[in-house]
Amino acid sequence: MVNISELFHPWMAVFYPALFLCVGLLYYFDRASRKRMGTSALLAVISMAGIVVAGMLGAGAGAGGLVKIGYIISQLLAVIAAANVAGTLTFSVVLPKLRVSVPKILQDLILAGAYVAAGLAVLSASGADLSGILATSAVVTAVVAFSLQDTLGNVIGGMVLHLEDTFVPGDRIRIDENEGVVREIRWRQTTLETLSGDLIIIPNIVLMKGSVVVLGRAAGNKRFRTVSFNVYYDKQPGEVIGPVEQALRDDPPPGVAAEPAPDCIIKDFQPGSVLYEARYWLTDFSAPGGVDARVRARVFYALSRAGIKLSVHGRTMVLAQAAEEVAEKSRKEEQERRLAALNGVYVFQVLTEKEKEILAGRLKSTPFASGEIMTRQGSVADWLYIIYQGAAEVRLYREGNMDYRAVKTLGPGDFLGEAGLLTGEPRSATAVAAGEVRCYRLDREGFAGVLASRPEIAESIAALLASRRIELTEAREIMAGAGAVKGLKTEQQDLLSKIRNFFKL
Repeated sequence: MVNISELFHPWMAVFYPALFLCVGLLYYFDRASRKRMGTSALLAVISMAGIVVAGMLGAGAGAGGLVKIGYIISQLLAVIAAANVAGTLTFSVVLPKLRVSVPKILQDLILAGAYVAAGLAVLSASGADLSGILATSAVVTAVVAFSLQDTLGNVIGGMVLHLEDTFVPGDRIRIDENEGVVREIRWRQTTLETLSGDLIIIPNIVLMKGSVVVLGRAAGNKRFRTVSFNVYYDKQPGEVIGPVEQALRDDPPPGVAAEPAPDCIIKDFQPGSVLYEARYWLTDFSAPGGVDARVRARVFYALSRAGIKLSVHGRTMVLAQAAEEVAEKSRKEEQERRLAALNGVYVFQVLTEKEKEILAGRLKSTPFASGEIMTRQGSVADWLYIIYQGAAEVRLYREGNMDYRAVKTLGPGDFLGEAGLLTGEPRSATAVAAGEVRCYRLDREGFAGVLASRPEIAESIAALLASRRIELTEAREIMAGAGAVKGLKTEQQDLLSKIRNFFKL
């Protein structure tokens, strides 16, 4: 017969308070372990209740065998709860403080080993003959191993994946039709997060038996991708490849690696058009489709700025009696739009209507995608942009780093790059398209004839340039913490001299 005094030992007065104290502290301070701590607390309560019930039943005759089993089960629940608390304390609190990371699968195996060791200890303390149990359990072990062969395969597969470092959490893999980021590798399964935000639970034995593609591992966490487009045969390959490569290399879209540099090749010759391929290395595996879209946008705008149209399958011809009238109307509307753009530029207000009409015919339509760099600080380019739709942010970068200050936002009617057009000087600031921007580009050759016919225009232009230069200089001096700014009159005279020398007036 078992009585209460035999069931309750002095160690319980220390064990359970300490266990509940640790559970409470971990539940409060470690939010990620709250579910496990709740389970541990429940197991501890059940184990205490089991011991109490065993003590009460032990008072009756003939109940000793059942009481002993209940007592042993209660002890097993207690040590399982203690193992959970110890594992959480070790892997979630102590080791992270020491900057030691233990893989999930190893944590699971250590906890499983702790459960088995604790169970054997409880059975041994209860007086069971462990050597006899182990010696007579060969058949049982074989049966259990056969029935749990898939589970054992998952455990062994998880261990092999961890030891061989085939892939680790954070890698992007593809298996059959599933592709996503590995979130964790546990003793039974590997969790995969897809691009659509779904979680796929794949048994480790499936990963061991199937082919797994680890994306980007061999290329230093980059993945080679291509974007195809068609251009009509009326353009030479160099006319197409040059603008595309320049747009992708000078200002790579987010998610595109700068090295190896993107390039463009001829993929195939097709009826009515040439198939080109823009090739790049992907660095953002979270949204490859979005990066492809940004590359396509850069290709489209780069070709548009070069006056190249993309090919489509089958051209639609509109036959109408008023076709010439429609074309003429379109030309007039475009001319009016160009004149309106020129009239909005203060520097061109000194020109006559005839001179503006000449310049309007020399403007080139130049669109930019959102976030694309229109001018880069320090680069040399002898043309000017006139914005007629959208906005551009003017940025002034600190020398030697990527810190910048947004000086102003330019909109319809504003222009930029005037110093390069008129003096050939490097760009004094960077302009970035804030959304889609449509503008006209005026090259030095297009303006040279008008300026040569009336050299006095240079003086008015120099005045405006001096004002703009002083504004940027003040911003730069503020960033540098300096003070003195060159006078407006002196700046104007310097610019006038540069314009005359640049255009040989």
